[in-house]
Amino acid sequence: MLFTREIDYAVRTVRALSQADKLNVHQICQAEHIPPAFGYRILKKLEQGGILTILRGSNGGYRLTADPEKLTLMDIVLAIDPAFFLNECLRREYHCPNNPRQSPCQIHTELCRVQAVLESELRRNSIASLWGNSPKTCAQSPEESNS
Repeated sequence: MLFTREIDYAVRTVRALSQADKLNVHQICQAEHIPPAFGYRILKKLEQGGILTILRGSNGGYRLTADPEKLTLMDIVLAIDPAFFLNECLRREYHCPNNPRQSPCQIHTELCRVQAVLESELRRNSIASLWGNSPKTCAQSPEESNS
């Protein structure tokens, strides 16, 4: 699992739409530096996920339908990738030969815990609260702080 480029573009698409009543694909892509080929695909998935509405016709475009006060990063992630897992072994249908029921794999157990924390954090704040905060930089990675 990675926070894919497609998920990144989806978050930026929602940001653009949250700042306007209606935008067309070219306006979104230009404002958020998204390649148009990605833009159409992302907009379709966000529409299927109930996050936006496609307005048809000559004055058509896209409008955010999800409430930014309730919409979270997790909602956007799941609209783009409904099978958002750290590792394939976390999927219910996956049968790992290293994780028998009689002797559960400790790595699997830890990945389940980390997956739950990640999902909780992605649900923690609304999109509206993220847009309202001043930009912050990420903390240094352990590799950077050791140099």
